[in-house]
Amino acid sequence: MALHLTVQHKDGTETKTKVTAATEVAFESHFNKAWSEAFTEDHPRSTYIYYAAWHSITEDKKTALPFEEWIRTLESFEVDTDPPSHSNQEAPPG
Repeated sequence: MALHLTVQHKDGTETKTKVTAATEVAFESHFNKAWSEAFTEDHPRSTYIYYAAWHSITEDKKTALPFEEWIRTLESFEVDTDPPSHSNQEAPPG
C-alpha cells in the first residue's frame, strides 16, 4: 500500500509526493519508531506526516530547504493511499 502526501503551502501552491522506502527508513532512523507502528495509530502525530512529506519531497528534489524552514511554508496536508493490490489472490474457481 503506497502512501501519497499532498502539502498545501501558505502561498497557495501544493506539492504532491509518494512515500518510498528511502523515506520510510529515514523516518525510522529519525524517530526511532517503526514506520508501520507510527501510521497504524488512531491519530498519528502531524510531525510524522510532515517529516515524511518533507523527506519525500526532498528526495524528489522539489525542495532544498531544511525541515525547520520548509515547515514554516506550510498550511495543511492531505494523506491518500493506493487501494490494496489484489494481484496475489487466486482466481475464482470455474
